[in-house]
Amino acid sequence: MNAIRTVLLTLSLGLALPAEATPTTPAGEISVAQVVDLIQRSPKDTAARNAAIAYLAGVGETTGLLVAEAERRSSVSITCARPLGISSVAAFAVLSRTDKATWTKTAATPILVEDMLNRAGCR
Repeated sequence: MNAIRTVLLTLSLGLALPAEATPTTPAGEISVAQVVDLIQRSPKDTAARNAAIAYLAGVGETTGLLVAEAERRSSVSITCARPLGISSVAAFAVLSRTDKATWTKTAATPILVEDMLNRAGCR
């Protein structure tokens, strides 16, 4: 009975791990390739969807907090014509415009933050 449990546990762990992980950038940042991969797998892969949602929510919330804090401290004057926002559709669109040959070497977060600020009309 213990042997069967061990085999089942081993199989379940092996199936739960991704066959091929998308790499981070050489500096360890979340790459464009990783985010695009998560977004593309999201419709059929719950784990990918949850990871994409968590990442995009973190980027969106952090950007909003940094803009608000900069305004509060008056160190930087930032005004936005529209609310900041991010979605998987917007993220996929802007990341897809980058050179595909550099996806594994390019950090996704700065691209997404710049896009959020631009779409909100921040100056």
